[in-house]
Amino acid sequence: MKKQSIPAGEAETPVSLSVCLIVKDEERVLGRILSAAVQFADELIVLDTGSTDKSREIAGEYTDLVFEEPWQNSFAGARNFAASKAGCDFVMWLDADDVMRPEEIEKLLALKKRLTPQTDAVFMTYRNDGFLCDLGLRDRIHRRALACRWEGDIHEAIPLGEGMNLMFCPEITIIHKKEQVNEPNRNMRIFDGVRRAGRLSGAYMLSYYVRELAVRDETERALAAWEQLLQTGPSAHRVQYALVFLTGMLLRQKAYEKCRQLIDTAVEQYGVPLSAFLCYHLGLAAEGLGDFKEADRQYRLATEIPVDISGGMIAFTGYDDYLPCLKLCALAYDRGETDESEAWNSRAGRAWPEGRAWRINRERFFTPPLPSGREPLVSVIMPAYNVEAYVSEAISSVLDQSWQNFELIIVDNASTDATCDEIRRFSDPRIRFLQNDRNIGVAGSTNRAIGVSRGEYLALMDADDVSLPGRLQAQLTAMENDPGIMVLGTASSVIDPEGKAVGCTAALPDSPKYFQARLLLGNLEFCNSTAMIRKSFLDRHHLSYREGVPGLSDYRFYMEASKLGAISCLADIHHRYRVHGGGITATTRREMPAERARMYNRIRCDSLRMSGVRLNAQQESLLGRLLPENVLPVWNRHERDTLTALFAEIRQQLAAAAFPAMRELDDILWRILNH
Repeated sequence: MKKQSIPAGEAETPVSLSVCLIVKDEERVLGRILSAAVQFADELIVLDTGSTDKSREIAGEYTDLVFEEPWQNSFAGARNFAASKAGCDFVMWLDADDVMRPEEIEKLLALKKRLTPQTDAVFMTYRNDGFLCDLGLRDRIHRRALACRWEGDIHEAIPLGEGMNLMFCPEITIIHKKEQVNEPNRNMRIFDGVRRAGRLSGAYMLSYYVRELAVRDETERALAAWEQLLQTGPSAHRVQYALVFLTGMLLRQKAYEKCRQLIDTAVEQYGVPLSAFLCYHLGLAAEGLGDFKEADRQYRLATEIPVDISGGMIAFTGYDDYLPCLKLCALAYDRGETDESEAWNSRAGRAWPEGRAWRINRERFFTPPLPSGREPLVSVIMPAYNVEAYVSEAISSVLDQSWQNFELIIVDNASTDATCDEIRRFSDPRIRFLQNDRNIGVAGSTNRAIGVSRGEYLALMDADDVSLPGRLQAQLTAMENDPGIMVLGTASSVIDPEGKAVGCTAALPDSPKYFQARLLLGNLEFCNSTAMIRKSFLDRHHLSYREGVPGLSDYRFYMEASKLGAISCLADIHHRYRVHGGGITATTRREMPAERARMYNRIRCDSLRMSGVRLNAQQESLLGRLLPENVLPVWNRHERDTLTALFAEIRQQLAAAAFPAMRELDDILWRILNH
């Protein structure tokens, strides 16, 4: 095949481009890719294969070329049907759950101007969403004469023969961002049909078959398919593709020696390059066998091999830096070489600043201890109202903290159940118990406790949540070592009313600029009940929790605080957030949804105004309707275009006002539009 470089100048006659999608029940994601595709497609073709949701209606907002054809258990058949409707010079395929960043759209528009009729296919980078992901080159655009030659019921491909002109554009990346699996067993069902029909042969299909069996941990069938693959005289590419999933299965099953044997054989007999991913797997196998010296050698080797997809191999990001660095950090720490261990951990952080594991390492092992001879006093603030079922556990979790120099101020907000009786069961002298003679709300109770507090730091705590034993010490240590942090939250696990874990909060960036940008458009993602605040920060700026916004006083507080000081968050989990129907947030959402929505949007618009953005009443109303507090809606085309234009207006005004977190804001806006 001829490898064609991108011509320097523009083609004499610009080519036209048809973009084809096959969809089924994709209403949640279809609008985001179609809104990108209409920016570079001369013709947009959508084939619906049996949707029962609003996919066809959404597609019809972007193109008149929406076709229906029953699903025939063949991706190649569906691709060919869609491509047969194309009338442009070139045909590009996209999946409904693909996404494209604005800069990639610009690159693709520039590429269109340089394409010539002599090009047969254009390869671009295909990347799964996330930092730790697989990526490789995929032929995305084909000359129309080739566009109906898809083969394969699953993992379909267009055969590209000798003498074809192929253009490689790895700088253009299309991200695959799957949000749901419509039919979990679909791939295996199609493979079983292909196998029964006697058509499961050839290295290409067998390598995918090995992958499917391996991810399902079907060991015997996966190893048998692997042997069948090796008998086809496969290319190194196909062996490597199957190998990464097969060795992953063996490592999960602790078959370390078998894993090592397969990799060695693939490298020696089939010419598979010793990639960073395979070195990492060799390191895991050696570590599992107790050979820590060999594990160290393999992990170091992984850090020396850059990710490279130019040869057609599948690559995996993070296996050349982040993951092996974390392993080298742990091995060095176990050897007592703490300086080297910290250096590897810092390198992991440079590779992926948003990663959680390296930040947890830093928080647990590499943050200097609290200064000797000085014990900062903490005031734990706990408002309580009708929480008789939970308050004893909440109080006990504070009293059991590893850092013991604190006071616990509990304010009962005129409870009507046995909450006060439960509180009085505790006789610890550090507890200061206040009672309101009437219900003054969570904000009023919190402010009352802050007003009588003696601590240098304030640790907020809900009376139905749980603080893990190391919470206060971890937050104190971080804030003592970074005087610039004014507010510090932590990650939380989520528990149900009985205390059973049902999830955890996301790992949030520790960058104050992220929170500064985030609080322009919505509430914080960490729980108010995890926050530690410098009391001097409140005093200096006369900050308090606003009353009159029930269930949203924390949002108002952090919005105002973000304009005045740095907010950050620990990656480690130090808190358990209890979800139940009696909390103030759940109550206001249930009993006053319209009023809560109005208050939420008012706070957001105030945040934008305080940062230099002036919206009119119609724009503010649109923001509230299109960007609600909870689950983001499925926008129609007009709504998506309206929100995109509104974001552009907000961004322009913030840039003019020299908003300091524009990069973080741009990422947040893009993620909202491509949720």
